[in-house]
Amino acid sequence: MKPEILPLSELEQLDEAEKIQTLQQYRAAYTIKDLSAAWQLSNPIQYYMWLKKQHIYEQIVRRADKFEPSKEWRRLQDNDVREADRAKVRGLSADQFRYTLDTDSSGPELAQVFRRLADFLQNEKGQFRVRIELKGLGQQAATDTSLEA
Repeated sequence: MKPEILPLSELEQLDEAEKIQTLQQYRAAYTIKDLSAAWQLSNPIQYYMWLKKQHIYEQIVRRADKFEPSKEWRRLQDNDVREADRAKVRGLSADQFRYTLDTDSSGPELAQVFRRLADFLQNEKGQFRVRIELKGLGQQAATDTSLEA
């Protein structure tokens, strides 16, 4: 039997240990989409933001849901990355990586990717080179909204 989902305001009143235990029970019984709907969050990403505000993100988010470059590379390789890129990936040492994203996605989907990337980079030492081009597809013909960083 699934536990009854407390209103978010009641959940926030629990102490940290109770909050974590309750959320772990919810995650065993419900999807993040179910919890977001029950708490009237506009999208599942707000769930993760709420966890961060409560300072319990690390205790709740499953390791598989966090950004890992090796996992992302595996996903890219499985999606028919060009043979030249595959050779580059195989040639990288254990402390090097290359992350490429070439996709048409919604804002919330991209925001989640950028959050995971930011979480990964937060504790990384060393220098990185990045080039980001972001284009709004709906308005592409009217104006070029690309950004480079």
